[in-house]
Amino acid sequence: MTAKGFPTRIDATIRSAIDIYPDGRLGTLAAQSDPLGRGSPLVIKYIPARYAMDYQTAKTTQLRISNTAGFTWGDGTYVSPLAFPISTAVFGRIGVVAKFDPTAWKVFDATTDQHQDYYLQWAALQPLFRRATLTALSPYYNQKLRNLFRIAFDIDCVLFPPDQSNPVYNNSSDVWMNVTDWTIDLNTGERRIATGNSALFAEPKISAIIEDEFYDDLGGTLRRAMLAFTTTKPPDGPLAQAIAQSYAGLKKPMRIRA
Repeated sequence: MTAKGFPTRIDATIRSAIDIYPDGRLGTLAAQSDPLGRGSPLVIKYIPARYAMDYQTAKTTQLRISNTAGFTWGDGTYVSPLAFPISTAVFGRIGVVAKFDPTAWKVFDATTDQHQDYYLQWAALQPLFRRATLTALSPYYNQKLRNLFRIAFDIDCVLFPPDQSNPVYNNSSDVWMNVTDWTIDLNTGERRIATGNSALFAEPKISAIIEDEFYDDLGGTLRRAMLAFTTTKPPDGPLAQAIAQSYAGLKKPMRIRA
């Protein structure tokens, strides 16, 4: 096993399925995520309130790369396009908005069944696949497999559907993102996925506050609201615009009761 996994018979098919921004779905989502027309698409990441002070005091000016085993597409920065303004609010009350520039990113759209099948075929041909499916350590080995896949095909961004749901806050048609920061292994000279803080998102600011808390149910596939004030999802478009106005300093952070 190399840092890029073993070559497979489906490699060429996967390469042909990777979009180069602005082609593909991310191009459309980026346009939808600049509701004020300022030329920079926006993402939003919801975090627990206990981590918010770093952004409030400007102690940190970067989003955090996650390397938690079991996350959907491996190590990376997990965000959603602002086009889906409360889709990831199930993970924290504080919505941090940031600019990003996806120019020339290589994007794997894993929201489609066909592209998911490509990954599954590739993974099944890797030695780690047996451990990922037949041991108690599947979160760890799946993390390794998904990192290997992204390294093998130089994937800068994976688009994927929500895998933890709340019927008021997100829909199965929403899109989440895992974005790759790259570094170079000094021993081998190969590209690796970086850890620590992401350099790919600029000027993060607290721009939304959710008036609820959430907890796992059904093994974590469902995120239930503790207070559940209402049962109707607000329209994404007007809410994205209001959050963008907050980010631009035109109003205070949005307090959202879905």
